[in-house]
Amino acid sequence: MILTKIGSIIKQNDNFAIISHFSPDGDAIGSSLALYNMLIENGKSVDIYNQDEVPKRLKFLPYSNYIKNQLLDKKYECVFVLDCGDKDRIGNLVDIFNKTNLIVNIDHHISNTLFADINYVDSNASSVGEIIYNLLKINGFEISKNTAMCLYTSIVSDTGGLKYSNTTSMTLNIAGDLINTGINFTEINRILFNTMTKSQLKLLSKVISTLELYKNDSIAIMHVNKQMLEECGANEDDASDMVNYARDIDTVELGIFIKEVDTNKFKVSLRSKNKVDVRLIAEKFNGGGHVRAAGFTIEGDFETVKKNILEVVSKYWK
Repeated sequence: MILTKIGSIIKQNDNFAIISHFSPDGDAIGSSLALYNMLIENGKSVDIYNQDEVPKRLKFLPYSNYIKNQLLDKKYECVFVLDCGDKDRIGNLVDIFNKTNLIVNIDHHISNTLFADINYVDSNASSVGEIIYNLLKINGFEISKNTAMCLYTSIVSDTGGLKYSNTTSMTLNIAGDLINTGINFTEINRILFNTMTKSQLKLLSKVISTLELYKNDSIAIMHVNKQMLEECGANEDDASDMVNYARDIDTVELGIFIKEVDTNKFKVSLRSKNKVDVRLIAEKFNGGGHVRAAGFTIEGDFETVKKNILEVVSKYWK
């Protein structure tokens, strides 16, 4: 079994690095920090990396301030790549592949390109956090309160607080086991799902005002640009989950959120309820993700970008 093999690698080596995808979400940061905590607690030497800053709402996690944005000048016995469908998702830290002879890829994206020396991809897992939990359990590693806190954050982040369709009975059992370690799960849920700054609230008001509906109100599009962020004193991370407001309209099946990241460059998030496989749409724009949640980056002026997205969406509309 591959997870047992990965467990043996952990037990037989001492010097590791962990890296996850740029623009990290709760699963990327949570699963990385869970693995980091476990390795540190077992006496290993570990460096943890991400191209981008840890989102503000995730800085409560233990050791989140240890995540580095630049590679150290050193070699590793093994590098773990988490929550990356392909190596390009690592971004400008991809040179980490030259700092080791052993890359382990752990992921749950069905489109994963199996780019590593050892690949463990479980597209049925709700999150990479769920996979890391199984890795630790199968190999007899203790799950401390700190590790449980990170794993719980990882899992509830990718399942929308255990509400999305990727939540299974196994996911719920794992969440229960993590709660039994004594973590303050109500506080984690409050931080992740029920906390908003004044700047975010102002921004949300502006974003909602951009709402456009198509196909008998079954497609919702909202957007944010740099000017809106500046006017609200907000940043890009403050808009990270606003796509959900588009999807949550009662008549809407597909929510689309278009975020300006640079002049004529946009990051697009897609969320669906029951019918549309948004991963297929994202892949048409060289993006990816999951059946109900996906995204991509696209260039062009805003109106042309929106038109192109709607044209592709119409081909997958049922």
